[in-house]
Amino acid sequence: MKSKTPDLSAEEIINLLPSEPGIIGKKIFFFDSLVSTNTLAMELASNGCEEGTVIISDEQTGGKGRLGRSWVSPPQKNLYLSMVLRPHIPPRDAAILTLMSAVACTHAVKNVSGIPVSIKWPNDMIVSNKKLGGILTEVKTDRDSINHAIIGVGININPDISELDENIRTIATSVMIETGTRHSRTLFAVEILKEINKWYKTLIGKGKKPILAEWLRLSSTIGRTVQVHEAKNKFTGIAEGIDNEGMLILKLGNGSHKKICTGDVTILP
Repeated sequence: MKSKTPDLSAEEIINLLPSEPGIIGKKIFFFDSLVSTNTLAMELASNGCEEGTVIISDEQTGGKGRLGRSWVSPPQKNLYLSMVLRPHIPPRDAAILTLMSAVACTHAVKNVSGIPVSIKWPNDMIVSNKKLGGILTEVKTDRDSINHAIIGVGININPDISELDENIRTIATSVMIETGTRHSRTLFAVEILKEINKWYKTLIGKGKKPILAEWLRLSSTIGRTVQVHEAKNKFTGIAEGIDNEGMLILKLGNGSHKKICTGDVTILP
């Protein structure tokens, strides 16, 4: 564990957060390198760590994405952080945590960089039709309650196009590519923690409706023709909305509707 890199400092993050940081960020652990911030956060949560504990790493050697994919996580370029939540919501509402985090991170990126970010269902941050970042939510549940949830955030901050993995150059972007300038990862981390704290408090205090409404406002998926890969199945239709649990409502070509719980969404021309 260490305290900082040239543009990412745990000490500065703590100093820049409000003196009363709220739920998120009371404890922040910063590492030079981890296999996965989500993996460590899950271990800490299972051992009873405080809600709002944050794990930040300059590099991940085994970063995780949705649907079992890997998340390429080189050092000194991007932001990788995870946080522990203990929400008093039923397991069926776990997807709302992903939507809430996408809303918060989209606002945070806009606040720091001015980039017009949108959300592709359920959790991808999109700029110029390319992926800027994503969120991985992992939940441990009992029969009728969530024991703890881990929110993992990965955002491409400072790589230029040549530094992106060649397998994703046509579908990914970074803040630096979009703005032409390098940015402090510390400032992004601070703003993300502030926004997640704000929207998590909204979820706790006012329920799901404000989260769902803001997600819809920021979405670039709704109203578009999309193709969804769900397990071994493929569906094409118009993304009409999301339901009260965050599932995508897809209108198929025959006029029927299908709810998508999980899967890959491609927005078609």
